[in-house]
Amino acid sequence: MRLPKVVVAVLLALSGTLSWSKGPDVVLVTLDTFRADRLEAWKGPAPLAPNLNALAAKGTAFTACTAPAPLTLPSHGTLLTGAFPTRTGLHDNGTGSLATGVRALAEVLAAEGWRCEAVVASAVLEGRYGLSRGFAVYDDAMGLDRTRSATEITDRALSLLRGKEESPLFLWVHYFDTHEPYSSPEAYGARFPGKPYDAAAAYVDAEVARLLRALPAGTLVVVASDHGEALGDHGEPTHGVLLFEPTLRTVLLFAGPGVPSGRRDGRPCSLADVPPSVLGRLGLPVPPGAFPDGVDLFGPAPPSRTLPLESWLPFDAFRWSPLLGVTDGRYKWVRSQQADRLFDLQTDPGETVDLSARPPAEARRLKEALPSFPAKAPQTAVSESLRGLGYAPVPAEGFIRQGLPDPHDRTEVLRETARARLLRETGDLQGALKILSALVQKDRENPSLAFEHGETLRRAGRADEALAALDRALALAPRLAEAYTAKGHILASRERLPEAITAYEKALRLSPRLVTALNALAAAYLDRNEPDKAFPLLERAFSEGFADEETHLLQGRIHLIQGKEEAARADFQAALRLSRDPAATLKREGDVYLMRNRPEEAVRIYREVLSRYPAYAPAALTLGAVFLQADRPREALEAFRRALKTDLDPAERRHVEQIVRDLESALGPEGPPAP
Repeated sequence: MRLPKVVVAVLLALSGTLSWSKGPDVVLVTLDTFRADRLEAWKGPAPLAPNLNALAAKGTAFTACTAPAPLTLPSHGTLLTGAFPTRTGLHDNGTGSLATGVRALAEVLAAEGWRCEAVVASAVLEGRYGLSRGFAVYDDAMGLDRTRSATEITDRALSLLRGKEESPLFLWVHYFDTHEPYSSPEAYGARFPGKPYDAAAAYVDAEVARLLRALPAGTLVVVASDHGEALGDHGEPTHGVLLFEPTLRTVLLFAGPGVPSGRRDGRPCSLADVPPSVLGRLGLPVPPGAFPDGVDLFGPAPPSRTLPLESWLPFDAFRWSPLLGVTDGRYKWVRSQQADRLFDLQTDPGETVDLSARPPAEARRLKEALPSFPAKAPQTAVSESLRGLGYAPVPAEGFIRQGLPDPHDRTEVLRETARARLLRETGDLQGALKILSALVQKDRENPSLAFEHGETLRRAGRADEALAALDRALALAPRLAEAYTAKGHILASRERLPEAITAYEKALRLSPRLVTALNALAAAYLDRNEPDKAFPLLERAFSEGFADEETHLLQGRIHLIQGKEEAARADFQAALRLSRDPAATLKREGDVYLMRNRPEEAVRIYREVLSRYPAYAPAALTLGAVFLQADRPREALEAFRRALKTDLDPAERRHVEQIVRDLESALGPEGPPAP
């Protein structure tokens, strides 16, 4: 018979290490990219995260906890297995899978009778990377953005709590909102004007509180961040490249049965310590071979520890030197191919003074643990692009040549590339190109930069230059799927369909779930009147759960070909529901009808677009072109006049003005009045 939770809590508080057959619920909350210095226990501001601050006050905060890597997947791998990346095989986002034989906390708890369930907020933690091991439920269903908001995550976690069985529950809940682009509802932005990161942190704090309020009494709660965020410190815009404290220092706090209240523990520790510490609070022994790099933080303190650090993203994304490091909590060594650096974290917490030229004796001993670089990178395949999440893994063949640039000397490239990408996404292609054209001259061996340059040239309509830049990216990284996709788009626009199809097929061989390549290949097959080749591609996207609005539009196109009108309309409605730009999606629906030689239905849809979104120029321009083609000049003139009331670029505006003048001249005084 299961003991009431209040009895269990009292017994555990008295004994500290009581063993039982059925224990309390355990809830692990991980906060992605959450800087520790946003909480009071880590010298943060009190008003920002009151609920997490209150939880820390009720339990124990470990204020010197270090991530093994400033990236989501490798750090979560360590947090859930008590093993460092050299054992887990997880060194970068989007690469690899949890190594065989590495036992996860969920596996151990499941064997002890806990029902293990998880809900994660980012595609970086999809189950195919191996962290689902041991979980009976692993909710990793993502939308088009490849992420889910804190509100949705809490809602899903609460549904798991409501549905739990009699056996105790281990629930892992992952929040992602403090990751770039720092998302939060408008109310939080109003509270923290000009500080989107802090607004997102406050939002996550409120959602964690909503989760905590629903937990049964006596639940063991663990809250950890996987890593922090640089926010410009040491020249790094976000995280993942450098090994400074703002991105390595993590939140780690325990609260609940057997956890001392109001305690702040400043001993150096690691995310690897979470699994054995959880088992210790549950009175369970660590199975032989499990959690090899972790210690129970509530047990006897080891005399000293050497914690490894690493960052492979500089090599994987930019072909800069990877960084390897070690720390004992007092000193930290960081190694690139160009130099070793030493910092005294006690006397120089800002890591501004490099002591490597004259290291203290204790630091010299620590340096003996600093590893050398392997001949090959630890991973050689990227299972899927995560560029949309701000990551840019670029598959390498694995060989690490000597003399790679030091990432510490390339922070300007990071900042300026991020600025150029923002300009591109907000429509300033010329501003973005000005930055990127200068950067590629400074960092010529960087495949991510070459790709960004080529993609921006493509969007600017400079096809020949774009092809040259994309070929340069592929020469540097022959397995860069997005570069093949971009090349395919250019070739398709030039009606070089066989070459475009070859490019898309190469992209999909390298990244089978790259939906932009899949959609483009299906569209190319439809353009060649080969729906039998297009349909299986779309079916795979739907069955594997990565279809987007374009996939639905293409399926609607096929259903129209097949005469399945109702199915086509359902596809178009599904595309609209998924759309980030409903005006463009609705206009695309009209384009499909136009391609099927059904101009009246296309006209109806274009007019609907203009009724809903009067400033959407493409609908007015296409409507005008359709009317011209149908020899309906009066309606064409009205449509082009509407286009002139929208935001056209100067060259396009001049062209449309000329069309309007020509039509007015041809129609004479009986032309339609100006709208």
